Amino acid sequence: MKPETRNPKPETRNFLLLLLLFVTFRVLTLVAYRPGGLVLDFSDFYWYREFAQLARQGYIPYRTIWTTYPPLFPLLMLWVWRASTLLPPWDYPNLWFSLGLGGVFLLFETGNFILLYLIARKISPEKAFKSAWMYALFFAPVYTFTGWFESYPLFFFLLSLYLLLENRPYLSAFFTGVGFMIKLLPVMLLPVGIQTLSRPGERGQWRIPALNLTLNVRRTLLYLAIFAATVTLIGYPFFRQNPQLAFGSFQITGVRQSWETVWALLEGNFDYGIIPLDMRNLAWTPADAPGSPLPWSIISVIFAAIGAFLYTRRTDWRQPKVVVAFTALVVSLFFLYSKGYSPQWLGWLLVFIALLMPNLRGGIYAAILSVLNVIEGNIFFAMFPTEHWLLAATVITRTVIIVLLAGEFSLVVWRQLETPAVISARRWAPLVLSVILLVGAIPAGARLKTAYFASRLDASPYGTVIRWLDEQPVKEAILLNDQTAYDWFFPYLRSDHRFYMLDDYADSTTTVAAKTTALLNRIRAENDAVWVFDADPAVTTPAEESLAQWLGGRAPAHQADIAGGRLYLYILK
Repeated sequence: MKPETRNPKPETRNFLLLLLLFVTFRVLTLVAYRPGGLVLDFSDFYWYREFAQLARQGYIPYRTIWTTYPPLFPLLMLWVWRASTLLPPWDYPNLWFSLGLGGVFLLFETGNFILLYLIARKISPEKAFKSAWMYALFFAPVYTFTGWFESYPLFFFLLSLYLLLENRPYLSAFFTGVGFMIKLLPVMLLPVGIQTLSRPGERGQWRIPALNLTLNVRRTLLYLAIFAATVTLIGYPFFRQNPQLAFGSFQITGVRQSWETVWALLEGNFDYGIIPLDMRNLAWTPADAPGSPLPWSIISVIFAAIGAFLYTRRTDWRQPKVVVAFTALVVSLFFLYSKGYSPQWLGWLLVFIALLMPNLRGGIYAAILSVLNVIEGNIFFAMFPTEHWLLAATVITRTVIIVLLAGEFSLVVWRQLETPAVISARRWAPLVLSVILLVGAIPAGARLKTAYFASRLDASPYGTVIRWLDEQPVKEAILLNDQTAYDWFFPYLRSDHRFYMLDDYADSTTTVAAKTTALLNRIRAENDAVWVFDADPAVTTPAEESLAQWLGGRAPAHQADIAGGRLYLYILK
């Protein structure tokens, strides 16, 4: 008998299967779905294309127009836009640009998935596949890559982190510099990278016992020099084009008002992140931006002190899980400190939830954060922009979860903090939070229903006639000849009125006149009077002709031209 052959790497084959499904799902999502869902059709891809199109008028980023992004993203944006213009436009004009840019981001999103798996294997080979499928099932990363560019800088952030775990700090410094020139966030890896450079017992190390710091001076200087050189080499050509615009992303970010954070709530700002200038206005200076009432210098010092305190605790930087957890803690602190937050940033947190909390607790936090993202980005701003309490509740809940996650990551870094009381609190926290949110959803839902009905009535083309009918003492049948009018009338008047609809279709077994007569006889048998609303008095349909014949010249008890239509009241008994 031949010995049974076994696959030496079944988990690798499982991951390749998951990777295939991961990529296929996202490719088809990019082609067949639009961000915003049924609530709205919106993504930053629209803005990216409009911004890139300004190049036709001579507005080039870092040359003749401001931009909030470091140079490597506007450069990619322009390349993709120029390529998309080689094809004739489709009925949906953003098609080729969205597919091109989304296709590029898909490459980085796929890279993020692979890097997450590789990092997870460094942390715990037994749980790596679980982390991968958990991330694959998250909604927010799929939604984000189809409309925002976060997968692009996140790739270089994860790549740099993985290289640190692979003990390749100088290559990590290079890619951190590349990521920094896409979005500023990858710079958060530098302090972590510096700590991984020291080797116990090596010569040339600078020890500060009081601060629990051991720094390898030569390696640290080389590490920082590579980062600085990368940033300089990428940034210098753009600096030469127009020194005034070279640091625009820093300047604009520094003077933007707070948005979608607790800081924004304290400032009374319930809007999304508004850029405080017309990007074409080269006469603008940061001094022209509105100031903030918050003491940002003091806030910055407080968070810097918190970061310095955590950074100087005794930590085992040789453990990959500790390095990843401390990085996650730094990211969490950044989100707590940041004056602004945009829903597409959630992916930066979800990566670490998948890596460090591939369990029910992490799943609950990820699910709540994902729901909050949709409420914030798709529900509040699109449907309830005046219900400020909704944004406040969303922001506060998200902030609480980030604080809880920071606590979770801290427990990974400093296991000695895991006392029985802390373990119990950690176990119960997501359940208690879920119960509070579910209970709070009941009055919140009732208030949102009232707000929605009121706002849609204000927006309705039939608002005046709906309000007028609601105020009348005659609560009788309503007969309509238009589906759109029916859709608007029914939700507001259904409690006090019976609804009927004229029908202009007839086949070989009946006629419009016969169907209309039968309907009207039924209305008369069930009601003493009927309101008839003609949405388009200029057009007379066969059913309306039959209605006139059935009435036989009977004069209406009331008639009024209202909301673009004509309203009649007929007494039937």
